[in-house]
Amino acid sequence: MPTKEATAGKVYLTYVDQWLDTLPAAESEDFVEFADVTPSIIEIWVYAGILKYPGTFNDLSRWVKMKFKKLNRREILNSEIAALHSDIQELRMAITSGEVKADNGCQRLAALEKELRSHIETSDKMNRTTDKRGLVLAGADRVMRELTGIFKDDPQFAEPIENAINAVWAKIYSELSNA
Repeated sequence: MPTKEATAGKVYLTYVDQWLDTLPAAESEDFVEFADVTPSIIEIWVYAGILKYPGTFNDLSRWVKMKFKKLNRREILNSEIAALHSDIQELRMAITSGEVKADNGCQRLAALEKELRSHIETSDKMNRTTDKRGLVLAGADRVMRELTGIFKDDPQFAEPIENAINAVWAKIYSELSNA
């Protein structure tokens, strides 16, 4: 990974680190904390956009992967679903071949099928929630960028617009986090 050197002689490993150094300390710390606890790179990208991150999505994504260990819950859940499905098929074959008594096998089969349905329901809920959050945040980000672009040349509105954007971002994120 190439390093970048600022005019003051400080060496940055990533463009994101260089950008974070330009932010006020409180905003920089808040962003790093947010990136640490947020599993979605899309949400991190939107928040970075609010803070006027000028870099690319790929730079930010690589920085997040390098700095923070993210658990891929969707991948784990999908592998559990596949394993349960395989276990159910094996149990059915064992019951059919007589390796497992029918009464015991049916009870175990019912329990596995119930667990599988629960996992599928959880996966569907997770996908709907993620899709909803992503769409809402992407829409909010677009509106905020458009407002900033419209009023960028008018210093009278620049600061109030920025304050309003920060307030709206905080409210939207709070509502989505509690939903």
